Amino acid sequence: MQEQEFPVSQNSNLIDKVEKEKEIIALINSKGTFTSQMTSENKSLLVANAELIAYIDCATNELHKTKTKIEWLVTAEDSKKNFIYNIEKYHIYHLKVKEADSSNFLLIDVLERDLENELLKETLKECEQKAAIVIEEPDLGKFTLDKNLNEFFSKIEWLNSKKLIEVSLNIGENTRVKALEKIGAYFNTLEKLVINKKEWDKKLKVYAAENLVDLANELRKNLKGMFKFIKIWKWRFIGKIELINLDINPNGEFIATFDDKKLFVGHKIVVNGNINGELLNSAIVENFNIEDYKKVELSLSVNDEKNEDVSNEAPTIDSDINDKDNTEK
Repeated sequence: MQEQEFPVSQNSNLIDKVEKEKEIIALINSKGTFTSQMTSENKSLLVANAELIAYIDCATNELHKTKTKIEWLVTAEDSKKNFIYNIEKYHIYHLKVKEADSSNFLLIDVLERDLENELLKETLKECEQKAAIVIEEPDLGKFTLDKNLNEFFSKIEWLNSKKLIEVSLNIGENTRVKALEKIGAYFNTLEKLVINKKEWDKKLKVYAAENLVDLANELRKNLKGMFKFIKIWKWRFIGKIELINLDINPNGEFIATFDDKKLFVGHKIVVNGNINGELLNSAIVENFNIEDYKKVELSLSVNDEKNEDVSNEAPTIDSDINDKDNTEK
């Protein structure tokens, strides 16, 4: 490939302060090649740019991680043909350059492509570990990858617009490419839950109440004072608990976690389900053993006592549940 010449007659920052030629081994960052307009009278030329993650000075073998970019001139037609040199993101190149200033090189020629350089490969791995991977789904929002947990996290609106719930996609990958290959199925599961969130919220709460209300009443026997004699009906159980977290797992499976609102002295309620068959598999109280509380007498806080409704009259929010409760009285 022929070396590129830079006409000195053009009034451009590319031409100012050009020093002697040198060779570098360069690692290109995630942007790849992009262009900007020339600040000169020649409007037919563009400035092609590629930013570097790091480079090695071939004369000294010194590794530089400072913010640096390479620049070269292209025409509008060149920009349609890979900007002459076809510089791609995350690739390693052996380049001949001229140093314009401490953070800019003028690209003269590409001497070698796709080099195997262990030092720069290690640098790339370090950058990938530090860089945040964010994926945005138009209807669900932005999700950021926690590379230690291999999960994407976000917060979304559920039933209360003033209270967001936490969502995690347990994808099991910590690189962008592999994450993108898998994440579609997780978004599909989450979207099905969100689209029918009112129905799912009710279904999950009813299932939790049907499976755990007896346990809540067993625990209530250990309360001090008159509250030990007040039964928790299913409608009360459903009305108290509140969804705070959704964990989306492979194959349409999910875990819904609820704030127990002191029904189980602060232990969260967890419901497992599968969106594909609309199945709810289990409901448990997290880290809870009723035997631990039979040995002690519990007391409600002042706020809890104020929030207790001792009325036997059920609200009208769910007539089906009220009817079931009334048949049990």
